[in-house]
Amino acid sequence: MTGLVGALLATVLATGGSVLVPVSGGNALTLPAQRHIVRIDRGGGRPPSLLVAIQHGGVEGKGLVLYRSEDGLRTVRRVGDVQPDFTHTDRAELLAVGRDVALVYSYEGPQWAPSRRHDVWFQWWRYQAGSDTWAPGPAVRVLDAESDATGYSRALLVQDSVGRLWVQAFRWESDGGSSAVVVASTDGGQGFGAPQVLDRLRRRGGGRLLSVGTKLVFVYAMHDGFVPTRMRLHDDADAVGAWGPVREAFPDGIYHGAALSAVADGRGGMHLVYKDERERLYHRRFDGTAFGPRTLVEGTSDWALQAAVTRMGDTLFIFYNRMRVLNRHYELRVRTLSADGQLGASVLLDGDATFKGYPNAVDVLPVGSSEVSCLYGETPDASSRGTVSRVTLALDEEPPGEPFALELVSSNASQELLAVDGAGTLYGVAAGGDRSRLMASTDGGRTFSPRGEGQGSLWTVAAMPGGTLMGVVSSMGEYFLQRSTDGGRTWKDRVSLGGYRAMGPRNFAWWRDTWFFLEYQTFTSSSVPLRLWVSTDGGARWTVRSTLTAHRHAYALVVDPASGALWALMGSNMVQAAVLRSTDEGRTWVSVLQGYRANAMAAVVRGDGSLLLGQSTLYEPEHPKLLRVTPTGQVSTVRDLPGPATSLVAVPGWGWVLGTAWSSTGDVHAPGDVSARLFTSGDAESWWDARRYERQEGESGLARADVWGVLPTGELVVRVENLSGFGSEGKGFQVLRIQR
Repeated sequence: MTGLVGALLATVLATGGSVLVPVSGGNALTLPAQRHIVRIDRGGGRPPSLLVAIQHGGVEGKGLVLYRSEDGLRTVRRVGDVQPDFTHTDRAELLAVGRDVALVYSYEGPQWAPSRRHDVWFQWWRYQAGSDTWAPGPAVRVLDAESDATGYSRALLVQDSVGRLWVQAFRWESDGGSSAVVVASTDGGQGFGAPQVLDRLRRRGGGRLLSVGTKLVFVYAMHDGFVPTRMRLHDDADAVGAWGPVREAFPDGIYHGAALSAVADGRGGMHLVYKDERERLYHRRFDGTAFGPRTLVEGTSDWALQAAVTRMGDTLFIFYNRMRVLNRHYELRVRTLSADGQLGASVLLDGDATFKGYPNAVDVLPVGSSEVSCLYGETPDASSRGTVSRVTLALDEEPPGEPFALELVSSNASQELLAVDGAGTLYGVAAGGDRSRLMASTDGGRTFSPRGEGQGSLWTVAAMPGGTLMGVVSSMGEYFLQRSTDGGRTWKDRVSLGGYRAMGPRNFAWWRDTWFFLEYQTFTSSSVPLRLWVSTDGGARWTVRSTLTAHRHAYALVVDPASGALWALMGSNMVQAAVLRSTDEGRTWVSVLQGYRANAMAAVVRGDGSLLLGQSTLYEPEHPKLLRVTPTGQVSTVRDLPGPATSLVAVPGWGWVLGTAWSSTGDVHAPGDVSARLFTSGDAESWWDARRYERQEGESGLARADVWGVLPTGELVVRVENLSGFGSEGKGFQVLRIQR
């Protein structure tokens, strides 16, 4: 990111914002502490979707509306109404969970008084792959005001590392003060427990609840309190009610308690940019234990000054509105904060003579993103109607068609990597050691600690939606499918598989609310029945949907995110190998490609519905190649490969990484070639040999390096097997940074 930050001044395209939608005022994007925008990767090489919740305040008869954009917020289109009654100015906090969006909405306005209407509501908006949209589920009342003697506002939403959903809000009290309350859900938002009071404040409160690594941080203050900012911590491993004590976060207060923007730093801490009681903008970093010293971001004091932050890797982008003429002329500016704490110069993005109210931005973007955008309210003055407008900072990146480099961040030879979940937790077992004890890392693989017992030898762990882990274990000569809903600490809901197992996490897949598991076996070279199991309740119960009888191995399941079509990669000889496709969620299958050329372990679905397929063939004349296979069975060659393909994944931002292995059997390798490789591509046509790994001397089988997951920082986690430099076991993993 150093080059990106250094080039920032040269990469601003043009000043001036672009109009999106009409709103009732410049502060339409309040509450500033809330996350109004989330980024959803729909897969299949398609551009990501940005979902935005905007309160129109009655303009055009609209209230709180959810919008979407696939062009970086250049334009938006309506998804649906969250809360259409504009007489009650609810605002929403959004949370991306896979391709779904969870949200809470609650009252926010300049006047705070009790009302039975001031409830807090939770709602799922589920992604519908068939129609490529989001549909709302029923709204669940989380906090009920019950009467006109009280009320709630400023609701926030997070999900912790074990999958629990937490909602925090402030309750009006009869003495004019407020109570910070929190509730938790352990069933995915179907119900929430009783409210816990975390603190009592003399005035109206505000703050930020954030999930950082394996703990929750609640930092808060009050309106015109002129007292130190407070905080409380909660360890995800503890019971719901086990919060740490109230303590001082830092000595200065936060303007209105809510004039802030915060984001997890991807390393167990957080960045906080806030306006203090003297109306100046500061940055502080929380390192997982305490907040560090403050750094001045903007010293021009003003009541309307606010910030919105976006993190990309280790770089923080700080957008803010600087006052030039009170209530009439404001500038929209941005500064960067580098990993070493250095603030970049202030860059003007919109200098038009308009009032510019509260900004809001996506909290995290993948490393390699080509631009960073910010939304803000724009009006003729602070009292008039206006629009939500957008500015974009274009970054000095290579065009998407170019390949990219993979830079080594760290290596580990002590753990055999099993899975990486959506929160960035790495799961493994000790290399060459006890397979029954699951180890976990929440700091990007730097340290591991015991997480739980696997009730047998753990062979496969798959990270599923909502934080659930599915595992395959062996015990007493039998394999079992089981699940964990607490990050691998405990396992339950066992299903006996007999002699069947999983080759790896790619034997699992999901679409909408249905999870799939396709079996693999190692007990015979003959064709055997292989079952496709399905679950529609998050892995609690599994049933067999279909049985495939003409094959020996199931290497992987691949889902087309647009249509829900399933592709199954079957092996391994010329009679048993096939690429199968199902358009009815696995009930029936059609063979699209068959014979030894269909032998493949890795594939991804392109945006046009075709399959990018890496052959894992070992014997000439079927030299391994990267193929494009259409749903009707048309096959074209993209390029030859030096060895069998073992992994193929889309990476953050844009592009793909392909892994090829070295095999001790077969005759496809060039003389003297003993390397596994990682290739990169920005367009799936041109590929670059990005990294090579030498096989371990004397080792038989496949020597391989495969992308196994992505950290929240955008760094890739690569699992290695039978490679030199990884101890006597030849196993471990690396963390690689994408360099574009």
